[in-house]
Amino acid sequence: MFFWKIDDETIRCLIHKQEIDSMGFDLQTLSTDSRQMEEFLNEIVKSSQNYIDWHTENGIQNYIARSLPADQLLVTISCTFPDVAIDRDLDQIKKMTTALKEKITDERLEEIYALSGEEKEKAFEEISRDLQEACMGTADEEGEQEDGASLKAESPAVREEKHGSNLPPRKLVFEDFSRMVQFCSLIGERVHLHTSLYKMDERYVMLVDFSECESDAQAIAFMITAEEYGGRAGAVRYEEAYLEEHGNHMIDGNAIEVLSQMN
Repeated sequence: MFFWKIDDETIRCLIHKQEIDSMGFDLQTLSTDSRQMEEFLNEIVKSSQNYIDWHTENGIQNYIARSLPADQLLVTISCTFPDVAIDRDLDQIKKMTTALKEKITDERLEEIYALSGEEKEKAFEEISRDLQEACMGTADEEGEQEDGASLKAESPAVREEKHGSNLPPRKLVFEDFSRMVQFCSLIGERVHLHTSLYKMDERYVMLVDFSECESDAQAIAFMITAEEYGGRAGAVRYEEAYLEEHGNHMIDGNAIEVLSQMN
C-alpha cells in the first residue's frame, strides 16, 4: 500500500489486489457493495494516519477509485466539504475559460480566415495547440490511456515486482513555476525519471520519459498527481524539436531532481 498527500484534506492510495484480499475485501465486490466500500475506505484512512498528517475531522466526503494495470486500485479520498470542493473546481473552470478567451479571440479567428496557403496552415496549427493547452489537454494517441498517473509515496508495504512501463513519453505544461517545484519536491525522492525542462513564452514544459518506471500503474499515477499541481498533460509527438527551436532549454535529463531541491 502506497500513500501520498494531495492537500491537507485529500490523499491518494495505490493498493494491490493481494493486499485488498488480505484486508478481507474483494476487489470486484467493492464496486457493487457500498457498505463494503465504506468499510474499505475507512480502513485506508485509518492506515494512512500512521504515515501521513492530514485532516480527517470532516469524515470522508468524496472518493474516486480507478482500476489500474497489474490488479491495482488507485483510490483518492477527500475529507473536503462538497461546497468547498465545488468552489475549487469552479476556480479551475474560471481559469480555463479565461485562458480560452485570451487565446481564442474572434479577432484571431477572423485573421486566420483571411489567410491562405502555408501561412494559414501554420496559423491554424498554432491556434489548435493553444486550444488544446487552454482546455487542459485532449485525448492522446491510439489505445488512449487516461492522462494521469500514479506515484509511489510508500508505506512499509510490499513493493510490486518491476515490470516496466510501456507508456510513451509525455509532456507536462505548467503555468505556475512554484507549483511545478512543489510537485517535483513531492516526488523527487521516490521517482527517478529522465525529464527535461523547457520554457516556452511564460509556460514551463517538462518532457517525461517513463521507460524507467516500475509499471504502467506508477506512470499513470505520476501524471494524475502532476495534474493536481496544475500540470496539463499531453502527447509529445514533435514537441521536442519545436521546443528546441523556439523555447529555452533550462534543464536536461534530471529536471525533477534539480527542481525538487529548490523548495
